[in-house]
Amino acid sequence: MISIIIPRKYVNSLRRWSKHGHDNKGTRVGDGATLRYGAVFSDPTAWRLWTAATISYLGDFVGLGALLLAGYDRSGGHPLGSAAVFGIQAVPAFAVSAGIGPWLDRIPRRSGLIMLSLVGAAAVTLPIIAPGLWAVLAAAAIIGAIRTAFNSIRTGAIADGVPHDVRGRLVALMTVSNQASEVLGYVAGSAVAIVIGVGPALGADAATFLVAAVLLAGLRLPPQSVSRQRASMTTGIRTIFGDPTLSVLVPVAWIGLSLGAVPQTLAAAALSKTDRGWVPAALAAMAAGAAIAATVVGRTRLSERVLGQFRYVTACGVAFLLTAAWLRVDPPLVVAGNFAIGLAFGWTVAAQTTFIHVIPAQRMAHVTSTMIGSLIVLEGAGAVAFGAVAGAFGVSAAYLLAGAMLTAAGLAAIGYGRAHAQALDISRPQVAAPRPGEPDRSAQEA
Repeated sequence: MISIIIPRKYVNSLRRWSKHGHDNKGTRVGDGATLRYGAVFSDPTAWRLWTAATISYLGDFVGLGALLLAGYDRSGGHPLGSAAVFGIQAVPAFAVSAGIGPWLDRIPRRSGLIMLSLVGAAAVTLPIIAPGLWAVLAAAAIIGAIRTAFNSIRTGAIADGVPHDVRGRLVALMTVSNQASEVLGYVAGSAVAIVIGVGPALGADAATFLVAAVLLAGLRLPPQSVSRQRASMTTGIRTIFGDPTLSVLVPVAWIGLSLGAVPQTLAAAALSKTDRGWVPAALAAMAAGAAIAATVVGRTRLSERVLGQFRYVTACGVAFLLTAAWLRVDPPLVVAGNFAIGLAFGWTVAAQTTFIHVIPAQRMAHVTSTMIGSLIVLEGAGAVAFGAVAGAFGVSAAYLLAGAMLTAAGLAAIGYGRAHAQALDISRPQVAAPRPGEPDRSAQEA
């Protein structure tokens, strides 16, 4: 049983917040500067989404740690057994984003999240009841598809049911939960699998899916925003590039996201055999930095200041450049460098929240699935490309190239933003979600 006690000051804050009123999309109308993270726990929809996400994240990484070991063991100790667990998730995840994306916004939010949680619980039990590598890979593939659909529908639920000024805090807290769960889950899942076997770890993962389903069953969402015009396979990408803000933000974000797995990919290569004891710290450093950054960024209005996001992206590029320089001084400094990069990736929290502010709620799940699909492709391609650069020219060269790319992209976006300030203003009327009875502009444009 999960019990959350809400301090009286947050209840009073919620009462003050409710006096300002809302529009029919759950968007708060009034001053949001005084809202803090307590507002997430004061909002009945936000706290359920966050609690379910936190429990699910921890279970996901506990299960993934166990699946990685199971893949290694059931492949006869071949490294590709573990690698296949990661690789096979990409295919169904991209298939969901490209093939099912247009229908995700037509699935009822609450029942869709519950059903996906139940399917996830069943999927992770496959390696328990069936021997062989195929069961491990089948479970990983199903989880990859479920995660894409689940995250997309959940983003739609946030757009429909969470007040405007609470969204950034909610996204930030979910990011913190994800990063913390990544560290704890990998350690716990692999440790349990080693000591007492894969079954208990996967059983714990299945249990978290069920607990999340129970929590989500209590969601009370407003009437779902549904477009009256059927979306096409390309509506997601055309919706993004049909918006003047996102048409600038997304290309910059894509460059940054292609570098998201570079620090973890190069952690072992950056350290000599005598420094291998630093590898776990180097792997966890970026996640730790990102968790701290998410906490800080979530309390700001950076999601409404896109030009500020571009400055943050530039700082992220500089962090890569500094890490490249530090590697030439002392390889263990890769831990400090990866931590700094994690701190500098806090702009992703603001960018996610900008999406929720800008995209009409009736297109939210489809656009989110499009972004998740592109992230999977870009992150995987970036890891391979920069791994190849590191192999040919050294790890420092790979960090240097990554830093130069991101810094150049950030500076170019800043220059464009200063010359076209109106394009980055997300308060302009045309980005607001239409009210019931009004035409769906996003569908007409797409």
